[in-house]
Amino acid sequence: MSLRDRPPNLRVYGVLLRAGRVLIAAEYVGEVFCWKFPGGGVEPGEPLHDALKREYREETGLDIALGRLLHAPETLISPWNGLPYTPVIFAVAAEGAPRVPDHEPVEITFRDPVEALESDLMAAPERLALRRALLEPRL
Repeated sequence: MSLRDRPPNLRVYGVLLRAGRVLIAAEYVGEVFCWKFPGGGVEPGEPLHDALKREYREETGLDIALGRLLHAPETLISPWNGLPYTPVIFAVAAEGAPRVPDHEPVEITFRDPVEALESDLMAAPERLALRRALLEPRL
């Protein structure tokens, strides 16, 4: 993908399932509190896998193994801030307990996936990716 072809606000996220629970990042996007998966922005020229590993480590302190692609819709309008974004969501695996650095404005917790799926705090692309991860929990 060339920089010219790069979609607006390219974001990458990882679904980590462990012991029947899913890792959720609770944070503010603009002025709206929401739930998402750990991850974030892809820097210009950065491969998606590298971006996800970097973002996951920054938010959780975990080194991840990337699995299969769960969801990659076209560019969408964020329900949280009304701006275009392009989410790409992968299954991931990691060992150890997440630890959020003091400078990261996010709360990371393992939650019941049903609670996440039924929550209005989670956007549609994240819910779809979580459903796919639960149906086929392999990486």
